Amino acid sequence: MARKLNTWTLGGLIVGPILGSGIILLPPLAYERLGTQSVWAWLAILVLGGAFAAVFVKLTLLTHSDAGIASLVTRERGPVWGALASNFLTGAVVFGVVPVLLTAAQLWPADWSFGWPPVYWAGIFLVVAVALLLAGLTTVSGLTLVLSSLTAVLLVVGSGLALVNSPRVAWPVLDLLTPGLGQTLLLLFWAIVGWEVIANYSKEVRNPQRTVPRAGMLGLAVVSLVYLSVALTIQTVASKSASPPTMTLVLLPVFGDLAPSVTGLLATGLCLSTLLMFTGAVTRMTAQRARQAELPQWLGWGHPSKPPKVAIAVLSATSSGLLVLVGLGWVNLAFLVATADLFFLGNALLGLIAAWTIFRSVFWRLVLIVLMALFAALVSQGNPVGWILVGAVVVATLVKKARAR
Repeated sequence: MARKLNTWTLGGLIVGPILGSGIILLPPLAYERLGTQSVWAWLAILVLGGAFAAVFVKLTLLTHSDAGIASLVTRERGPVWGALASNFLTGAVVFGVVPVLLTAAQLWPADWSFGWPPVYWAGIFLVVAVALLLAGLTTVSGLTLVLSSLTAVLLVVGSGLALVNSPRVAWPVLDLLTPGLGQTLLLLFWAIVGWEVIANYSKEVRNPQRTVPRAGMLGLAVVSLVYLSVALTIQTVASKSASPPTMTLVLLPVFGDLAPSVTGLLATGLCLSTLLMFTGAVTRMTAQRARQAELPQWLGWGHPSKPPKVAIAVLSATSSGLLVLVGLGWVNLAFLVATADLFFLGNALLGLIAAWTIFRSVFWRLVLIVLMALFAALVSQGNPVGWILVGAVVVATLVKKARAR
């Protein structure tokens, strides 16, 4: 019998993917845009992150299905809406795997790359990810626990040493008229995305009513501490240095000249953690939908308690094809990212809509209004081709459901 996730392993499964490449890319980017005002942006986004996490932790406790939040959407809004939520999450992962692989490849230490182009390393990382997925959830959760714990400790210790050794910087006065504040807040919102996928693992959690809230609190505390300490370090050190702000500044006090290589290794590991969490959730959901005759039954081949080998193979083959197209220059990486964003936002919005019918208190409904408004603002930034693809998925889902009836 497979081992169930406990507070620590579920917490590790949360922290690594949510930090992801964002912890490497977002703090320097926020400082470049806002300067010392970036600390206020981080405080605001982490408060919203707490609300976002709380909503989806509560929803996770209401589901016990590999379909995750989509099962609640089906229950509260009907089968068509539930199918849309599942298809949106699948679309997000289909288009999002290659950008994550290439991000990991580009951040891989240059001294270890043998001169190979990033697309080759992305292919190698895809093979590693498939092997880990086939090894099972226990292996993946244990790996992400070790990686996320190591990353959190190194970044917090490095931030502490950097702050102690740097001249003190006065806390800035909040200026709501700072140019670019709104756009940067929307950008930083990606630092808290990922909580809605926890529900897809609810069947694998030991004592969910106790474990999920504890793991959620642990994950939120670690993610918030790491992001805030790194953001403070970036703005404190970079404001006194002529060098561009990078994550290497945080690890310099600990690793010295090795800091760039360590940064690359940590970033690569975090990207793979994100990839494993989302692809694991989608392949499990795909296999369950196949067993329920919502998708071709061969996609659900195998024992329900084992890794969904066929679904993993199909997703990896799709990712390999897209990776080849990117390598040939036929598909633009920015297009893949923007399209994945639209599908992801669609899935999250449907989850929030389902939560609206479940949560009746004034407090939670105010939280949902704020979150839905932010997501709607992000959706409005989508590209036309992405909207066409999303529209095609909506039409195909409606037609399939109409034929089924």
